[in-house]
Amino acid sequence: MTTVEPHCGLGPGLGARLERDPQAAVHARRMVHTFLGGLPRAVPRESAEAVMLVVSELVTNVVRHARGRLCSLDLRDMGDAVGISVSDDDPDPPRPRRLDLTGKGGFGWPLVRRLSSELTVLSRPDGKTVHAVVRF
Repeated sequence: MTTVEPHCGLGPGLGARLERDPQAAVHARRMVHTFLGGLPRAVPRESAEAVMLVVSELVTNVVRHARGRLCSLDLRDMGDAVGISVSDDDPDPPRPRRLDLTGKGGFGWPLVRRLSSELTVLSRPDGKTVHAVVRF
């Protein structure tokens, strides 16, 4: 089940709680498409693709590696950037993994780091939030 909610706080945004299942990244990409399409200005294609990749990788990492049943995704219009927050119930921070060219992964976290102009992880006893900013 996916719940999309209006975002309260600084700047226009969109938030959703996502079930931690294989369809979570699909729902997250749809949400990015809706969010970017609703911005008051056109987003350059390369920037839109970067936002889509960062969101997809962060949500996929939650599905593959985190504990808990739900995660949340928040997107925020920052004027010249999109703020991305993905939260889950696992306090363990993301860890770089060895790149595996046979298809077992290890590419997501380095990709998120490269595409984000800012990247922070806030760990709490009951979970964590990964904040990323993708500039236009």
